[in-house]
Formats: sequence, C-alpha cells, structure tokens
Amino acid sequence: MANRRTYQFTGVNVAGATRVFAKVTVGASGAPTLITTGVNTNNGFIASITRNSAGDYTLALADAWNALLGLKTTTINSTGISASPDVNVKTDAVTTKSLRFVCSTGGVATDPASGDILLIQIILKNSSI
Repeated sequence: MANRRTYQFTGVNVAGATRVFAKVTVGASGAPTLITTGVNTNNGFIASITRNSAGDYTLALADAWNALLGLKTTTINSTGISASPDVNVKTDAVTTKSLRFVCSTGGVATDPASGDILLIQIILKNSSI
C-alpha cells in the first residue's frame, strides 16, 4: 500500500483513510494536464492523467490502495458554469493503481471546457482493517 507522508487524526471512522488531492487543467479537445506545483496538487500521489474519449479520463495512481472510499470534483470555470459538472466513477481499480472517471452533462460524456480547472479529491483506504 501507499508508503508516503500523510497526516494522522483526520477524524474519520475508517482505518487508514487518506485524502489525495489533484489539480488538473483542461485544454483544447479535453486534453488534461496534471498540475504538480503549488496549492492543491497531488504531491506525487498521482502519476498521470489521460483522456480516453470525450469526458472519459483515467488517473494513474503512484501507489496501490486497498479501496476507493470516495471521489469529489469541483470545476473552476472563469466564464460561468462548466458544460460538464457531473463526475462519476467508471472503473475503480485503485488496487492496481488506476481510477477512471467520466464528466457528463445530462448523462452524456462531455469534456470540460477548454480552460476549466478540475480540483479532485480522492478518498482512499490505506489499510486492510
């Protein structure tokens, strides 16, 4: 499991719960770029992000985890409300270092607008207890 610096006493009822944060900018044609410096970055927990198809993305995790406990994404859009505010997990494979999610509007996979920023919070279990 992950052997990285995390902070204790997060006040949750699950052993080994860890929050991982990522900041991703979206370019033309939905191309994602993982931001690796500054506030709200992944601090090495996320290896990369790739676009599979419209609105469909895969996060490659740097470590294997026991379970996915949650995924929350906030979209920052300087021109108004983002075209694809709904985010859902498509494939939970955190035990093999992968998490696939889909951004959608009205049930149709849709890329976030070019210039959007995705703030991603992944809650993972780092314990077999």
